Amino acid sequence: MNRWVGIVSLRETAPPTPLHRIALAIDAARSRTSYQLAGLPVPYGRMRSALRALGQEQARRHDWGRYTYCVDLAGDFFDGGHPPTGLPSWLINELQTLLERGSGQRTGGRRAQTASRRTAPRPAQHGSVSTRQSRNVPPETVRPARSASPPTERRPFPEAVRPYSRAERRLSVHDVTYSALLEPPASLVGPSGKEVCEILGKAVPGWVAGVEATAWLGLAAEHRSHLYESHHADQVTPHVLGLLDRLGATALDVILLDAYARWATPRKAGEQSNDHARRRSAAGVVLGRWVSEQGLVRMSAGEAQQPARSVFEGVARQILGVLSLCGEHEIARRLVATLWPDLNRPSSEAGVADPVTLAYTAFHKEGITYSYGEEGPDHRKVFRATVYTGTGRTAEGAAPSKKGARAAAARALLDAYPQGASATGVERKATPATPSVASPLAYAQSGNRHRDAVSDLTAMFELGHRASGLLAQALTHGSWVQENRAATAAARQRDNHLLAHHGSYVVDHLAAHVRVRQALAHGLTPDEDEARILTASDDDTARLGASLQLAEGLLTSRGEGGQGRTAMSDAAQAVVAAAWRVNGTRLLSRRPAVLDDWLSSLEHQHDPVTILASMATTYGFDHEYTHTVSGADHLKSYTASVELRDAQGRTHQWTERLPGASGKVEAKKATAEAIVEILTTPVNGAVDGLPAPERDLLGFLLRGQLDGLGRPTERQRTRILARGDLGTDLLTTGDPEAFVAWAERVGPLLGPDGTSVPDALRDLYRKVLDDSRTGPRSLLRRMAADPGPAASSVIRRNAADAVRRACSSGPLAASVRDIVQGWWRDQAPTTGITVRDDMGQQVFWPLPVHLGALDETLTWCGEAAEAAGTRIDVELTVQDGTLHVLLSLDQVDVQAACDVFARLMSHTLPYTDCVVGDDHVLLRLHGWTEMASLHPLGAAGMDAYVARPLDQRRSPEDVAVPPLGALGE
Repeated sequence: MNRWVGIVSLRETAPPTPLHRIALAIDAARSRTSYQLAGLPVPYGRMRSALRALGQEQARRHDWGRYTYCVDLAGDFFDGGHPPTGLPSWLINELQTLLERGSGQRTGGRRAQTASRRTAPRPAQHGSVSTRQSRNVPPETVRPARSASPPTERRPFPEAVRPYSRAERRLSVHDVTYSALLEPPASLVGPSGKEVCEILGKAVPGWVAGVEATAWLGLAAEHRSHLYESHHADQVTPHVLGLLDRLGATALDVILLDAYARWATPRKAGEQSNDHARRRSAAGVVLGRWVSEQGLVRMSAGEAQQPARSVFEGVARQILGVLSLCGEHEIARRLVATLWPDLNRPSSEAGVADPVTLAYTAFHKEGITYSYGEEGPDHRKVFRATVYTGTGRTAEGAAPSKKGARAAAARALLDAYPQGASATGVERKATPATPSVASPLAYAQSGNRHRDAVSDLTAMFELGHRASGLLAQALTHGSWVQENRAATAAARQRDNHLLAHHGSYVVDHLAAHVRVRQALAHGLTPDEDEARILTASDDDTARLGASLQLAEGLLTSRGEGGQGRTAMSDAAQAVVAAAWRVNGTRLLSRRPAVLDDWLSSLEHQHDPVTILASMATTYGFDHEYTHTVSGADHLKSYTASVELRDAQGRTHQWTERLPGASGKVEAKKATAEAIVEILTTPVNGAVDGLPAPERDLLGFLLRGQLDGLGRPTERQRTRILARGDLGTDLLTTGDPEAFVAWAERVGPLLGPDGTSVPDALRDLYRKVLDDSRTGPRSLLRRMAADPGPAASSVIRRNAADAVRRACSSGPLAASVRDIVQGWWRDQAPTTGITVRDDMGQQVFWPLPVHLGALDETLTWCGEAAEAAGTRIDVELTVQDGTLHVLLSLDQVDVQAACDVFARLMSHTLPYTDCVVGDDHVLLRLHGWTEMASLHPLGAAGMDAYVARPLDQRRSPEDVAVPPLGALGE
């Protein structure tokens, strides 16, 4: 039965067209070489390059949905193609930014602005030193200089000299919406969810869990060992539990600090941080004990024999994470308050040293020593410690670690001999609560900039006037407090350090909530990269402060510019803390557009140091950092150098110098980032313009990659492709010309050794191409997996089957004319056919897949014409070694019937373009390319590119025959 019956749609008959329509179609295709982006023409080649660069950026953010979209779209920009219009707004904005930043240079790869950031000439005699300013340079290095002469008098509220102009802040607010969470498999969760809800209901009376929360609480009771034992790890990866654990940990941090802020008045942020660490440890122990007593954990039989305390505490955090994930933050808070009464008061352990310190303080005059022993198998050792004093006192303790055993022994000693502790004044007792103080007020005279910033932030976060004092505190730098003590005391104010500390945990919770919601709405089998949640760095929060334009309203001393990274980061976190203290969990569902955009743009990715380490692991590099320090003690500046050693034992050293004072971490990041950026230079086509040190480093890295490639795993291949290593992204996006150009640029850098291409590289090219064409995440497999019953879904599945046949086996015919003759013989009895062969004696050397592509295209269009009850006209011609086949279909909606098939054909088969017009399909098969003149690296890639995706490539002699005579009707 014809698969098109009931599917193909008709269209009105088009007006008559010239007889030789193929000439018009070819000319029209040749003229389509640029794309209109926001009203400006952009060449297709540049669009491909920009989309690859954006895809790599999305991969670094682990947004694999957008990465896949960018890579798929790049394959649509072949010369003569019809790429889709109406691109999403996020993509248009990022493309415009990237293309403008490129300023005429090829995009993708090393940033074009690198050269403009250099601050001093690069010494030609030292190939390992760079003095360019990296993007990781903290803003403090460009802080405005201080005044040459100090002011003669101190004013409480100095006004700026420049005329005042109010900052235009973005005040819009977003209601946050999330995609629905996927449901955990019932075969794994079973009745566990209801059991957990019943136990929670006893701890938090009156709470009734919804269906979604019940299912996810059942999953929260899982331990990763049970996932493997129950054979469900392929349906729910342990990384899901890790996401819930991390979200629960941030929720617990916020719950503890929210309660702490109501009664405690620490003097410094360090005191608040120490108190929070002790309270978090104590609360974690209590929550873990509750989980253990209630028997909530589902673990493997082996783990259940002697479970560690961390197992129960981890499940407790997973439960808190699910409650936060399902919008039940208040229930999570009530649960913690019920189980741990010290939540809203000073902990009985607050301010008390650890047992080992207490024991030493109590008995050090007698002399105190420890001895250790261990028992049990290596994977479950139990350590035992015995403590002795010089007067014969003794006690024992046991724990899974040596440190824990020593603490247990010290605690037992204190419990056994309390009189010894009392005699020396060592007593474990609660610390009384510090009396709370009145709420802070807004400053009476703070200047227009500060006042307007507080007003804008109040409107932005929808706080009301009750929050003016907290926002004023959030915008008070410590240096300003030192110069304006009277004004600070009058307003019952202080600096923003305590708020910033609280805000750092609130920001982490908001970021974790967004990340976990996105990940668990996408799938329950995330990998390590997709499940990674990194703490927001000072650079990230400083960027948020810049977006909120806090520098305009931040109160600082005359010497402090307020533009530094630390000052901006603290202010941003303090503002978020102020908003959280007023609005609470409302920020999870409704927040300023600026904050929402910032949270969405957070890149939970490794820093350059980790990226370099990952790359070094893939290619067998060893690397070691060293640091040098310069400058006075109060203005120390670090410079980082890294020595690289490849798999062959060759070494190279690189040093990246930053202008101004830089810390050890910043110096290390800058050096790693420079190496990663230099490695992508060949994609930009700027190799010839590189200084000698960078060329030497680039050549060393490329040789090292070739020599140390080995046999990468599927996951490593995914990362290699996402980074665009060794030109792999150029091949997989169907841009062989760009790959050949890349190979020609790389060749001279490799030197004499570059003429030998290792087998591992040939294998890599073949495998990444197979992955992208027919692998599990390929466009072909995604189309084939469309389960819908609609006509569009049926077309996708049929198209995927047709293209798969073209890839795998192909017809048995030996030439193009044999294919056309066989199809005509089968289709003519049911469909009117006209065939015009204008190939003449032009030579066309088809690739192995071309005959299959021609056969499937003729069959696809022929069946569509048959279902519509119309005829089909076929014209063939060869120009410049390319076979053009035009299939004209009257009265058929060709766009609806053939667009998916044409896109799959163009994406999957090498040197195959299938273009759909209003009334025709134009198939272009680009013939065999001579590779003798290519660089060996380019030839290796092109050999893999033209190979049949699922079979070995045949030589052109096996498939090409001299042209035959013309076919009649």
